[in-house]
Amino acid sequence: MSNHEAKDYADSVDVYLALSRTKDGEAARCMRMVVKHPEEDLFLLEQRCLYAGGKWRIHKTVNKRDTEKARKWLLKKLIDFPEGRGFVDSLWRTALLQPECIYGEKKFMLDIDSKDPLTLFKVEGAIQAASLKSAVETGYERNFILEKVETAHGWHYITAPFDTRVVLTIPNVSLQRDGYVYIKTIGDVHE
Repeated sequence: MSNHEAKDYADSVDVYLALSRTKDGEAARCMRMVVKHPEEDLFLLEQRCLYAGGKWRIHKTVNKRDTEKARKWLLKKLIDFPEGRGFVDSLWRTALLQPECIYGEKKFMLDIDSKDPLTLFKVEGAIQAASLKSAVETGYERNFILEKVETAHGWHYITAPFDTRVVLTIPNVSLQRDGYVYIKTIGDVHE
């Protein structure tokens, strides 16, 4: 018997996470998927969620994951915990999500639980001030805001690392140094 399964070699990958939450009136459940082909994999995860039923929020890792670092973590885990051989696929996804398995420059995610324009103005002002301070100190100017994603109750701002002390004094703003950015809600959506 031959193995004709496609093998995609990659130094880094993302991970999708689908969650059904008790605060949405659902049983707490989770599905994770290693992303090799973003559009196709997202479609497959959506289909799995619809098949399972209920309301699901789909997210993606903010930081890409380093497959070599994850491989080393997994091998050590299997040596220390040989019983894990029965669920090595789950351990692989767990390995990828370890904090030490971030690939490249780390990104931050600001979780802004507000759509109020004044709050967003304050957040962007604080980030701009940090950017200017950094440019003066390093002689290198960069835009810290890499991506803005609207969520059901606010925004996720993906940023380059910066001094977050000022922005975190703004109400309804929290920092995730390594988390998941919202993609979409599917299933029984009643908001």
